[in-house]
Amino acid sequence: MAEAVATPSHEADVSRALRRQTSFLGHPKAVGSLSFMVLCNSFANYGMSAILVYYLYAQIPTGLGLTQAEAAQLVSLYSACTVLTGLIGSYVADRVLGPRRALTIARSIQALAFTLLAIPFLGIFGYAASQVLLCIGTMAAGRSQDALTKKMYDLDDPRCDGAFGLQYVINNIGAAVPALVGTVALVSGYHVAFALPAALQIAGVVVYVLTQESYFGPIGLEPDDPMTPAAKRTFLIGLAAAVAAAIALGSWAFISGTVTISVFANAVSTVAIFVPLFYLAYIIKSKKNTREESRHVMSIVPLFLCTAVTNVVFQQAMGVLSIYSETTVDRMLFGIEVTPAIFSTLGAVFSIVFGSICTLLWTKLKRQPTAAAKVGFGSMIYGIAPLFMCLPFLLYPVGVKVSPLWIIGFWFIAMLGEAIGCPVGYSASAKVAPAAFSTQMITVWALTGSFGGGMATIMVNFYHEGSEVPYFMLLGGICIVISLAVLVFSRQLERGMGFASADE
Repeated sequence: MAEAVATPSHEADVSRALRRQTSFLGHPKAVGSLSFMVLCNSFANYGMSAILVYYLYAQIPTGLGLTQAEAAQLVSLYSACTVLTGLIGSYVADRVLGPRRALTIARSIQALAFTLLAIPFLGIFGYAASQVLLCIGTMAAGRSQDALTKKMYDLDDPRCDGAFGLQYVINNIGAAVPALVGTVALVSGYHVAFALPAALQIAGVVVYVLTQESYFGPIGLEPDDPMTPAAKRTFLIGLAAAVAAAIALGSWAFISGTVTISVFANAVSTVAIFVPLFYLAYIIKSKKNTREESRHVMSIVPLFLCTAVTNVVFQQAMGVLSIYSETTVDRMLFGIEVTPAIFSTLGAVFSIVFGSICTLLWTKLKRQPTAAAKVGFGSMIYGIAPLFMCLPFLLYPVGVKVSPLWIIGFWFIAMLGEAIGCPVGYSASAKVAPAAFSTQMITVWALTGSFGGGMATIMVNFYHEGSEVPYFMLLGGICIVISLAVLVFSRQLERGMGFASADE
């Protein structure tokens, strides 16, 4: 008997049936598979990040014996590099691999990277290889996971916001891992602790690979804007050569002392401010888009700025308030002084609680606020958080220990705002993405973090001890003003993004 050949009509029917599934908390089964991968990837990254800096400056043979300054710079350098390699990865997913293949390759490479850290005798070479592989993994996929999540819903399916909210909650669950991994590192050593992230990442890849055919069908298998075979071959050869040359040149520059880690990290961070702006302009002006697609992207720019400003607030508040938590907050609990890091853990707990509530609302509510209104309202609440922190600086003189409720209150307000707006922003960016830029558009949205971090680096020049009140008022005020503008024009923005009809 001749083997059945899948026709476009048959594939469309299969895709439609898969998108209508409600097996995973009211969502398609594929979203469940992706959510498990998010959980494993979150555990792996949080677990590695929790102990990596300590491993780098711990004395040999326990660690690598670097200075604390070198360790901190290397961790920052990794973060800066993943910002830019992620954009390349989204281009690769859109034009070469397709999001499903890109995600399989990327997570497999990253699992290998975590495994290298768990092997004791590799030393500094194992560390360097792991960081390079983690960046290559990012370069292979970018934001393919988010793009694939979006593909599991029709454009008018209200569950899409709920799916991104669900993955936001799951990603924040990873914040609980540092306590476990840190304890293992203390008891059994760093390499045993690194084995936990490696095992979790492998588990996520295995489940995803085993469920691909039955859960995803034809969805996300092919790139949205494929190159010709000849162009693909030329691109891959060129990319491989460029990566090899960059690794060789970077190794020579650092070993010879021509470039310091600090200088390179600062340069990459500065570039990260402008990359999302230039790339947004490139997407809007691309001839691959229809006029309507370009209009949709232009309409999301105010939401991009809104989210970028909240990231400025986050970066600046984290720096100032981390010091404040250590030096000024009363951290005695039942006679024991707790670490100031516990407050950021509380922030993750609030993210999980509020994110779960918002996910339920966006999944179940029939009549909802617009995406622009959600982002604007969430960002406005976020802007209230630094204004709230002006109060202890006004009420208490220097040197007085203050209640931890002030810091807890800050995280309560900020994470409520983030839970309302952040996942919806990712969902909106996925929906407005032109066909040729489905994954790249989500990566550009993710770069609101790099934009905010870069702007925060510039704004810190205006901060000095004693200027906390005007400084926080400025940050909160800017955030609230931009958020109010988005709220006022939310209906127009919604129509511009193509989420509402002209008569709404």
